[in-house]
Amino acid sequence: MYRNLMEILDEYLSGVGEYRYVLLIGLAVLVIAFVLQLVPPWRRTVRDARAGRGWKAVLLALANALMVLVVGAALVAALGAGLLHQWREFSQRQGNVTQKNLYTVQSGWGNPHEQRELSVNHFITKERSVLVFPEGREIVEEEGATSELPQGDNAPTRIKRKVRESVPQNSIISGDVQIDVQARYIKLGTAYYTGYEDAWTMAYVVKNRSDKKTEAEFRFPMPAEGGDYKNFKIEVNGKDWREHLVLANNAQTWKIPMEPGQEVQVKVHYDSTGTGHVRYSQAYMAQRDRLKVVLRLYPETDNGPKRFLWGNLTPLVGGMKPTNREALLAWEPRKDGEPIVLEWDLASSVTTSDMGIVLPQMTQPGTYAGRLLHEAPWGLMLMVSVLVITWMLLGRDEFLMSLAVLTIAYFLFYTLTAYFSEVLPSFAGCFALGALATLLVSGAYVWLGWGRTYAAHQTMALVAVFTIYYPLALISENYGNTLIQVLYWALAAYAAMLAVVMVWRRRRKEAA
Repeated sequence: MYRNLMEILDEYLSGVGEYRYVLLIGLAVLVIAFVLQLVPPWRRTVRDARAGRGWKAVLLALANALMVLVVGAALVAALGAGLLHQWREFSQRQGNVTQKNLYTVQSGWGNPHEQRELSVNHFITKERSVLVFPEGREIVEEEGATSELPQGDNAPTRIKRKVRESVPQNSIISGDVQIDVQARYIKLGTAYYTGYEDAWTMAYVVKNRSDKKTEAEFRFPMPAEGGDYKNFKIEVNGKDWREHLVLANNAQTWKIPMEPGQEVQVKVHYDSTGTGHVRYSQAYMAQRDRLKVVLRLYPETDNGPKRFLWGNLTPLVGGMKPTNREALLAWEPRKDGEPIVLEWDLASSVTTSDMGIVLPQMTQPGTYAGRLLHEAPWGLMLMVSVLVITWMLLGRDEFLMSLAVLTIAYFLFYTLTAYFSEVLPSFAGCFALGALATLLVSGAYVWLGWGRTYAAHQTMALVAVFTIYYPLALISENYGNTLIQVLYWALAAYAAMLAVVMVWRRRRKEAA
């Protein structure tokens, strides 16, 4: 930290050019003022001047007050800048999610899995008349066409050729999709990335709804461009169909003949790993007599959250809400490792939405500590302001040394909490250790030192409020702003009460 501070000062001073010496003189004056406040002869001189009268006494008192103000402000500014510097360094080391590391994780665990539905197209082969033009252009002649054809050099040649024609139909009758997702949080660098192990089982019933014998082309798209798929199996009517598969455009394809009204059962299974989210996409606005998607999400039990609640899950953008959402709102885990079950029942429905889930992000190490460091300068300035107002209203004049001790202890609370979080797994433990150290140092100084008989209880109460209440309010997920507003109103009421007490005591003293 010392080296970084010197580098910052050197860079700043070298950028101000001819004013560098003026700044150096200002820093020297600041140091001299601070030393004077600690030297007993100067303090005795100021105390004697206050007891006397005259313009010298007034000037000396004003000069001393100005020095106290400058030194105090410089101390608070230096500690605040130090906290911001610590926050920048801490943020670079702890929980730094980078795009480079994300690509590295995805290269090992795979991209998000976006599984599309099986597709089936039917074709028939017919003998048709084909018009072949001299320039090589070919046109399949419509049946029963009577239009006149070009004559002369542009006259086409009519030939007979077998042509493959599509037989449009909605041939997928039903689908049953089972997805098991086990959350896995992968640590790379100092951050955790959301990954998972998934197992897919999809069963479809396909029917030739036409009155023609067709050749059905099946196409099963893979969920991502790359990745590893273990236990991959495609069965057709219960038979292993792997030897008939042809990979084309990242999809497994095969062909089988189908009689009119014939039904074929297709089952697909694979195990894999991916990152981020899981998505299942039905064909656009396609109607199915029966379609049910069941996703079972198992929580991470090693280094992530022990269990998930509905509020922790993020729906897919443009995704369909589960049909069992009401049951999920009242869902309570019965034991560790129990999955959350999401169901989408789309019998006789059509949709343009997808089904799936975005896995919960794991709270990064140092997240709360980094947030505290970022907001610490404001807390430090607020605590110093309230302490100074308290001491002034209660008549405490010489408080620079006390202010330095308490502000440095408060500074160390944030830094201790942050750097304990690098070695301890529990943020609550880090917070407790940092707060305990700060309160012990502050309490020993206040109750055993200068404040033993004067403003000790008020001072320690304020230090405790800014060491415990204020940081906890900052990291509160739901009520942080409300808790901070309550603190502001309480401090305002406290200052007003002190002012009233001061006026009341002065009037009572004058009356006596």
